Amino acid sequence: MTQRAAPRPCPHRRFTGASCGGSVLPTGHCAECGRHENGPGLPRLPADPWDLGPRELLALPEREPRSERVRLIDPEAPLRIRMDCSSPECGVVFAPPYTEGPVPIEGYCPACGEPYSYRPELAEGDVLRDQYRIMGPIAHGGQGWVYLAEDTHLGDVVAVKGLLNRYERDGARLADVERRNLVAIRHPRIVQIRDFVARRDGTGQVTGGYVVMDDVGDGTLEKVVEETRRGERALGERVLDIEDVAAYGCQILEALGHLHAGGEPVFVYGDMKPSNVVHHRDGVKVIDLGGMREQGRSEPPAHVTPGYMAPETESSGLPTVAHDLHTVGATLRDLAGWAVDEVPGLGAASFWWVVERATRPDPDLRFASAQDMAGQLRGALREIRALRGKSDPPEPSQYFRPSPRLLGARLGTVPGIEHWLDRPRRDRYEPPVAPALDLGAPTPTEIARCLPVPVHYPGDPQTARFEVSSGYDPGRLLGQDGEKPTSVEICLHNARVLLSRNGRDDLERAQEELDTADAIPGPRAVRRWRMEWHRALIALRRADLDADSRQVAVAKDHFTLVHLDLPGEYAPKLALAYCGEWLGDDSMSGPTAKELYEAVFARNASHGGAALGLARLALREGDRGAALDVLGRVRAGSLDHTVARIASLRIRAARLPSGADPLPAPAEVDAALTELRGLMRRNPGVGEPNLSEDEALRLSIELNEWKLDALHSRSDAPGPPGRGAGRLGARSLRRLTPQEREVRALMERHYRQLAAHHRESAAAHEHLVDLSHAVRPQTAI
Repeated sequence: MTQRAAPRPCPHRRFTGASCGGSVLPTGHCAECGRHENGPGLPRLPADPWDLGPRELLALPEREPRSERVRLIDPEAPLRIRMDCSSPECGVVFAPPYTEGPVPIEGYCPACGEPYSYRPELAEGDVLRDQYRIMGPIAHGGQGWVYLAEDTHLGDVVAVKGLLNRYERDGARLADVERRNLVAIRHPRIVQIRDFVARRDGTGQVTGGYVVMDDVGDGTLEKVVEETRRGERALGERVLDIEDVAAYGCQILEALGHLHAGGEPVFVYGDMKPSNVVHHRDGVKVIDLGGMREQGRSEPPAHVTPGYMAPETESSGLPTVAHDLHTVGATLRDLAGWAVDEVPGLGAASFWWVVERATRPDPDLRFASAQDMAGQLRGALREIRALRGKSDPPEPSQYFRPSPRLLGARLGTVPGIEHWLDRPRRDRYEPPVAPALDLGAPTPTEIARCLPVPVHYPGDPQTARFEVSSGYDPGRLLGQDGEKPTSVEICLHNARVLLSRNGRDDLERAQEELDTADAIPGPRAVRRWRMEWHRALIALRRADLDADSRQVAVAKDHFTLVHLDLPGEYAPKLALAYCGEWLGDDSMSGPTAKELYEAVFARNASHGGAALGLARLALREGDRGAALDVLGRVRAGSLDHTVARIASLRIRAARLPSGADPLPAPAEVDAALTELRGLMRRNPGVGEPNLSEDEALRLSIELNEWKLDALHSRSDAPGPPGRGAGRLGARSLRRLTPQEREVRALMERHYRQLAAHHRESAAAHEHLVDLSHAVRPQTAI
């Protein structure tokens, strides 16, 4: 017995770099991508991620429709559709046991004898209502034939849609439903209806009709995927990219959002899939609205496609808004599976998290609306473009208000006088080892108090209480209005106010407010992430009060759920980055703190918190250059630029806390001091630090302390071995290098100036004078 040869794997690869995964057929072509096994490979992609995707945000390349004659199909070609009896009462599907072998495209139902015909009803040359001259069929869907026709009145080409089965008993009603639905819809992302031509039988009774629409071509997204799969450049000079997929999704959601929010009744599209969206010129057109229904209506039966429909629709048969969002997510998943998704850092993960939320099994956990999903998808797209080095105009978040306080600003803040007063007294014979730079990582409490604040849900029954005109004070506790339903937003506001206080009782009261909010019924899609956000804030505050680092990990878990619900927002990524930095990356099962900070900073170069976080991570690794590089990229003129500039000055001169590269060269400290003197002008430049005299003095002292440390550690003057660690002798102090002597003399004067600024406290003045004595150079006697 001859054994069949095992199928050969396709040697080709996708544009993404992944293996095609298909098998080579006996013809030599792959069953998956359609390319011949000996055919050429894919064209090379640009090496720089910046060159992938479109230049502009949400831009799609021009895609011209093919000529009319090329698009016509053979009306006698086999149909790949399910054939049903024309009578809804019969309901027989033409398949075994009712039929054997190929089903004729016209005939009589073997069960009830009702006639049927799936043959195109219109042929070339037919004219509808003395206006539309049929050119021929171009496609068929699950419900109808589509023809091209010449509009002899206007002189252009239109698309005409008729019934798939001309004897469909419900034909008149189905055609009337589609006509009324289409007439009510006007949107640039939805194919435009132009006319309706009724079809009548010999008695004059209306038995159906033909919907006349704009001709938008045949460049469906299904064809875009097919061309990409075959290794063709589906979008002109470019291949399908993850940015294109996100842009497709945003435009599709524009169309569905218009259907969902059009008023009463609410329409649902029902059958979104790649074959029902056309890339027409530089945008998309949603076609085939025959499946559109009023939400909640069971008649006529909904037309949905397995693999795209939501799981709950399979049992209920009633498409909903949540069902539509599921179909969009499934459509994007299909498209993205073949798209190029080379993105540095966090990559395209946020895009896939949008898809994940849209296709969740529980409809209550999907997005609340098409607008919500579009907002998160647009945010994911902005993130992808930013990580590829592209710059787009900023878009304010619809979910979070910026925090008025900068997290982690200590690194970019001039040390207070306590920096010197809290030191133990020292004598002049101790080596001048300066304190290592405090990286200023925020504490869990600071994270809880300084993160962005969620925007109030506009559907809350007491949302008017948060208007400025009502006297709203974000720092004052609010009482519930007994005449209105209990407000979740007031509970969350009170929890934040209580977390800003220091007592344990305040923390427990904040927990009570959150428990009250949790018990109030409401929409899960808009509430769950808000509740998780505040649970995380309480866990962070508890971490400090209980000295329990495990609570930071609890907070991270809550923030992760927010992140999965709002993948296009950068506030949850920022919160996760702070938790990851505090816990260490070993605790992170998802993206690292560095990846999260980079995603935020790439998207907003004015975000000093993300830049400072990246700088701290670099300094822990002893990489002074990387820290200075990221701080140097904070946008000039922004509010955080001053903090970044001061942090850079300190980092250039500082003894680092890590073992590697702990001290800079004295020349580097001199450069930082020169820059500082330039900032001490009376009128600093725009966006430059505007330091007071006392601040400039304190920063100068800190930098000179590190310079003295660097000079002393590098000195080759005679002295006992290991002079940097042991006590100094009088002889060593008399034989200082000229540079070290000069710095000591300068620091003595600076300490005395600082002491003069703080005469109001005798203890502080005395301590600062002691510092001046300890550092002054030894006389030659």
